[in-house]
Amino acid sequence: MARIYATAQYVWNSVDDAREFLHKPHPMLQNRAPLEVSMTEIGARRVEELLWRLYYGIAA
Repeated sequence: MARIYATAQYVWNSVDDAREFLHKPHPMLQNRAPLEVSMTEIGARRVEELLWRLYYGIAA
C-alpha cells in the first residue's frame, strides 16, 4: 500500500492529486477506486501498472 501511495505521489508530483487519484473511481479499474483495488497483491500490481502507464503517457 505504501508503494502505491508513493508511486502515485511521484507520478502526479502532488500529494493532493495523488490522494484524489487513489480515491476516485477509474474506468481502467472497472470504475473502482485505485485504493480499493490495491487491497490485494494482484490489485496493487494493476494500480501500479496503471500509474506507470499514466506517467509514461501510454494509453491508460
